[in-house]
Amino acid sequence: MTLSKRLQAVADRIPPSTTYADIGCDHGYLPIALVLSGTVGHAIAMDLRKGPLERAREHVAQNGLEDRIELRLSDGADALTPEDHVDTITVTGMGGRLLLRILERGAAIFQSAHDIFVSPQSDIPLVRGRVLDLGYAIVDESMVEDDGKYYVILHLQPAEPVAPIPDLSKAELLYGACLRSKKDPVLYEFLLAEQKQTMKICETLKDATTKAAQSAYKRAAEKLKVIESALLDQKRLGG
Repeated sequence: MTLSKRLQAVADRIPPSTTYADIGCDHGYLPIALVLSGTVGHAIAMDLRKGPLERAREHVAQNGLEDRIELRLSDGADALTPEDHVDTITVTGMGGRLLLRILERGAAIFQSAHDIFVSPQSDIPLVRGRVLDLGYAIVDESMVEDDGKYYVILHLQPAEPVAPIPDLSKAELLYGACLRSKKDPVLYEFLLAEQKQTMKICETLKDATTKAAQSAYKRAAEKLKVIESALLDQKRLGG
């Protein structure tokens, strides 16, 4: 099965798993690909919407995987139980605030998993900061460009209760501590695009007279400094 660049980037990072769950599975492409590749032994594909879940059911049947992929109608992780013994979970294709609600509501399930991969489509700095508060360590990050859009994939693991989780700096919240510490060519491209866009905003607002516009200019100027610092870091790393 051929996946989009975004989903393939997620699939490439999934470790060998006995039982895997995909929350928000849409048409079921990711769990099907992971089972067909042998990465996953058994998959549970879940979605809140009946329509996409039925499409997933059709695709599972077309690939003859009815005995290896379960389909469940579920709001977040609600349909998972400790008895499922899920070791790997993915949550992709949704906004960051919804993702955080799913993590918080399904804490018992997520905390019992070994690996969690999330790819929020919005509010990424908020997600980076909040997952730490929810008891997860960000052990790795990757970025992929797909059809002109940039997607971040966070690899989370439940943090040891005795291990302190350091707060992230503004730069780390915006662009990821893990991403910035390695040579990630996609991050470098993204930073250049961010720099160009933010410079335009600064140019538009630099002569503004209203308080709201002046405040927006100040935020953009501060962000531009963070971007330029991150670009320098990437150049030092050879990005």
